Amino acid sequence: MLRASSALLVFLALCSVPSQGQTVSPVIVEYVEKAQGKFEVINNSVYPLNVVLEPRSFSVDASGNPTFYPLDPGIRVRLSSMSFRLPAHQTYVVFYEARADRLPAWFTIYATVAAPPTTKGMKIALALPHTVYLLTKKSLAPDSVRFIRAEYLAGQRCVEVEVENRGEEFGRVQEAEIISASGKKTYASFPFFPGQRRALRLEWEEPREPQRIVLKFRHFKVEHPIRRAAGSQ
Repeated sequence: MLRASSALLVFLALCSVPSQGQTVSPVIVEYVEKAQGKFEVINNSVYPLNVVLEPRSFSVDASGNPTFYPLDPGIRVRLSSMSFRLPAHQTYVVFYEARADRLPAWFTIYATVAAPPTTKGMKIALALPHTVYLLTKKSLAPDSVRFIRAEYLAGQRCVEVEVENRGEEFGRVQEAEIISASGKKTYASFPFFPGQRRALRLEWEEPREPQRIVLKFRHFKVEHPIRRAAGSQ
């Protein structure tokens, strides 16, 4: 068991706004075939910070939850710096190049920001992500997107959707939209990985039952009717 005076390491992963004191910008970028990019690590606090960079691979399950692991050996990332000290109220620019043996590919560069220990001996570190997608020139095709089901659970006031990417290309749903006779509601974007079956649970508090769901990609959109779930009251 750790004593109260022991250092505590806290990681905040995959946050679009990780902290008011420290941020990374941009959070997500996409490149075709290879990357020659940069991102900023920003220290808005009044303390100097030590920053360590680490590229990591990840996978995403059907519910959208990521799992991180060591960088795939087929992905090569070269950073302008692996660690640095960031003064108070300063910004540090990290440059990088990335290639992959097989496309599409994706990884995250974590900037682990270590703040000075507190008066109680607690050490806090924030893991701020910059996520990179290396894509092919070919885009995801509309016929690669297949709906498995779209059901309205009236008692739970939500819509459950299962949709599958049957292609070999990465896609990004820029917006999901549910439409009823009385209006519509939009939902946040999400990445759609090759071969992935994605499960969505979308709240629906509108007075009329939902009729159909629309997934909007960059160059096309697909839609599917929503049916009331069997036994749903």
